[in-house]
Amino acid sequence: MAEPTVTEGFESFVAVDIGSFSLKFAYCQKNENGGFVLKTLAQMNIPPYENELTDEQRETMSKDDVREHCLKELRQYLTTHITELLYDNEIQTKRAITFASNREVTIRCIEIPPVVEQDKLTEAVTAEANKQMPFSMGNAVLGYNVQGDTMRDEKALTQIMVAALQKDIIDHVNLNLKGPGLSNEGILTMPQALEIALEKQMAPYSSGDKKVGLIHCGNSTTSIMIYKNGKIQFFRDINMAGATITDAIYAGGEVDGQAIKFKHPNEATELKHKLGVMPPDEMQALKGAEKFAAQKIFESVEKIFQHIQLSISFYISQSGETGLDKIILTGGSAGMSNFKEFIEESLEVSTSLAQPFSRVSIGEIKYDEEKRDLEAAGLAPIIGVALYQGEKETINFIDILFPNRKSQSMNLSGVSSKFGGNFSAKLFELDEPKLRILTGLLAGILLLVGLYPVVKIRQAVTQSKDNQKKIQRELNELNASQGDITQLLSEQVRLTGLQSFGIELDRLRVINSAIIIELASSTPSQIFLNNASFNSQSDPPTFRLQGTADNSDSVFEYMNILSRSPIFESPALESTQEMPIDDVRYFIKFALNVKIKRGELRKMVGLEPEQEVSADAPIAEEVFE
Repeated sequence: MAEPTVTEGFESFVAVDIGSFSLKFAYCQKNENGGFVLKTLAQMNIPPYENELTDEQRETMSKDDVREHCLKELRQYLTTHITELLYDNEIQTKRAITFASNREVTIRCIEIPPVVEQDKLTEAVTAEANKQMPFSMGNAVLGYNVQGDTMRDEKALTQIMVAALQKDIIDHVNLNLKGPGLSNEGILTMPQALEIALEKQMAPYSSGDKKVGLIHCGNSTTSIMIYKNGKIQFFRDINMAGATITDAIYAGGEVDGQAIKFKHPNEATELKHKLGVMPPDEMQALKGAEKFAAQKIFESVEKIFQHIQLSISFYISQSGETGLDKIILTGGSAGMSNFKEFIEESLEVSTSLAQPFSRVSIGEIKYDEEKRDLEAAGLAPIIGVALYQGEKETINFIDILFPNRKSQSMNLSGVSSKFGGNFSAKLFELDEPKLRILTGLLAGILLLVGLYPVVKIRQAVTQSKDNQKKIQRELNELNASQGDITQLLSEQVRLTGLQSFGIELDRLRVINSAIIIELASSTPSQIFLNNASFNSQSDPPTFRLQGTADNSDSVFEYMNILSRSPIFESPALESTQEMPIDDVRYFIKFALNVKIKRGELRKMVGLEPEQEVSADAPIAEEVFE
């Protein structure tokens, strides 16, 4: 991986991760050798405030009331525990940095033509991000990191990781940190936090076209990140993770004719970590709640794995790669017993748990060593944040939103003048006549200095008026002859179009019926198409599909199906957007572009190979709805 550019004089801070399930806290300091020492590490479970409400309370509270109640309780919890951590560990800094994940931030890996100028690059990235982000960029902070250049279909492209954070998340984080008296100095992305923490573990796969997959199985989402030569190539979030397993257990059910019910979510969580992922034959020895929980764990993990496998397969099919060389698991659920073995055997790829402590020396922290090793995978992101040193390559949404907040003012209090001291004393020794003469001279000089710009401005105004008159005359002459030129150019275009009219008719003969039949046979029931537009002029010809799907997995699977068609190739996702149905449900609105294998299509319907056509022939486009 490339050597990061570290910001000099970067001030110390605490790393804070306020998740939906736990609070994680870490503090690192540099030693005399430039290495890092972990001085403080803590992880505390956040109570499930919503589940603790009684039935009587729920009847009298609206959804907004419940939300406000939970936020109030959470912030009181954070104020108490973070303040205690700062005091007990004698931490003086009031600066805090965190990271964004799940639905708080949307991450895409894009490819655009190379752009040299920085301002033009930002414009190009922003334009592409607007197409791919599922929400309006007007209320979001956009950050990006250039990964490097690559070749795709003999074209040079720049690979870029783009991340967009909704601005209201920043307000939410600020309020969470306000109680303990912390200032929000940074919000990073989870992929880059993991890159910092796992730098040594990923180093063997940073060259030689080696590919490593980071799979972060957190509380509410599972994130798949694929790197090639140390550069991120693919990112995808799956809305299934640890909470999916816990909820499946807590929902209760029946096993061997026995009804299973749990009083509190903590019972389900404890069973999840106690049992882990057990093979079906080993479950038969269990009874009651344990057997029921083991079955639900296996079913849920199997569903999560199917989505992981689908994501990796999609990356391989789109990139033309042969497979991954290594998988590293992170996140709290990755530490479940047998989870690593299940992933390794199912994917047939060498798999390891994250080792974030390889980059730090362990100080006198109040964290049990055995517990620390067991929970290392879940602590990887917070350790990465704690090791952040203001690297310019790392996206920090606070720095992007407030680019001038670190500007420094110059202190002039200690600056002396060579005209001070004796000069001032001698000045006041002058008598009154001399002072009047000196004052008159200064006033005259100031008057001349003040008049000089006025004279220059008047001269410039006169010259500008003369130039404007000259330009106006030339413009009038040009406009007089423009009509004739326009008419001649229009006639030239018309004649050129007619010259290749016959050939163009044959070229535009895209066999729509064959394409529509192929689309109909390839489109699964989960996909609803509402628009298709064909561009016959491009080489090869393309078409654009718009439609809806029940979830993003269906869209990726549909692209995989289209890529296997004999007459279609290279399906590329143009945009996706989550369209809410209610507070819980949503559907996906998508648009994608697909290339048509013209030769294969003509062979399919028994047509002869097409004739060559002039590059000046007009573009044709057909739209079907």
